[in-house]
Amino acid sequence: MNEQTKVLLLYIRVGLAVLSARVVLLLALALTFALFAWAMYDPTTNRIACATIFAVLIFLPACRVDSKMKPERAVISPENPDG
Repeated sequence: MNEQTKVLLLYIRVGLAVLSARVVLLLALALTFALFAWAMYDPTTNRIACATIFAVLIFLPACRVDSKMKPERAVISPENPDG
């Protein structure tokens, strides 16, 4: 495998990692919106509590994944593929 192929594969791997983190956040946002819409359709204490607990539990791991994707951690320099 030549050097250009290694750099291309490195960029593809980093791009997919960043994209997957963004997709997880967008999916969490959509699911939370849907659950709160359901809860507000007929607001009861149980529905609001369920939506709130879901939002907290779904966004904690999603935000944790997103924080790992900051450029200083996620993007590996092509000159030094080992880190």
